[in-house]
Amino acid sequence: MAIVAAFVGILVLIVAVAGVVILLSQPPAPVAPCEPGRPCAPGPSLPPVAAATLSPQVSSPPATPQPATPVPGTPAASGAPTAPPPSPSPVETPTSNAPPVVLGGSSWRSATIGYGFEFDARLFQLSQSTDNLAVLGLPFFDAQVVIQATGGDVTPAAMLERQLAVIDGFMIGRTEDTDDYDALLGPSIGYVSGEGAVYSGILTTSDGTPSAPGGVTIMTSTDGRITVAVVVIVPEPDSLFGSDTAQFIVRTAADDIVKSFDWGSAP
Repeated sequence: MAIVAAFVGILVLIVAVAGVVILLSQPPAPVAPCEPGRPCAPGPSLPPVAAATLSPQVSSPPATPQPATPVPGTPAASGAPTAPPPSPSPVETPTSNAPPVVLGGSSWRSATIGYGFEFDARLFQLSQSTDNLAVLGLPFFDAQVVIQATGGDVTPAAMLERQLAVIDGFMIGRTEDTDDYDALLGPSIGYVSGEGAVYSGILTTSDGTPSAPGGVTIMTSTDGRITVAVVVIVPEPDSLFGSDTAQFIVRTAADDIVKSFDWGSAP
């Protein structure tokens, strides 16, 4: 009986020690992130979209590289100094003899400036029209195509910067779209080559509230008499319709307008 009692005592001691070890090794109880009885949510992990800059993101020209070692001057020959080589003459923008594309739909022409274009009225709705501005809506995609003209003294590059200033009024966080799928292949308007760029960002409502991702494509060109910009604005540009994106489909439809563009002449 003494042996049995000793065995039971040792077993009870072992169980008690094990219980103390288990109790001491347990992690502390989690601390509530908020005051009891009040709802709360974790803080945001990203900065708010409204903090994005509204200024145009125009990259500065690269600095001219300097030679690693100074180049010794060439001794001047006796007699008259040698004249520097002449600067190359400016090359005119090439034009095409091909006639404008006729879509067989509706047409628009400026009464005072003389330029015009064709558009498919089954797809586009003319929502705004002045002598130098036409805005076409593509209701199915909630997209817009804007065609604007100004005097030929404005270069295509300067016209592009003007459009960016307008775009920054309704798009925040604008960045250049470098996706090969969205790239412009030889931007031109009415067969006249020009400037082009593609951007992405967040479109805003009239009160500045962020509404949806957006894609903007800009093309500018000049025939010397007038300078024209074509701007394509697409909400949710990466939404898929079959194997194509919304931006690709809208730009394809707008391309027919661009190809039908007639530079015309002053009335």
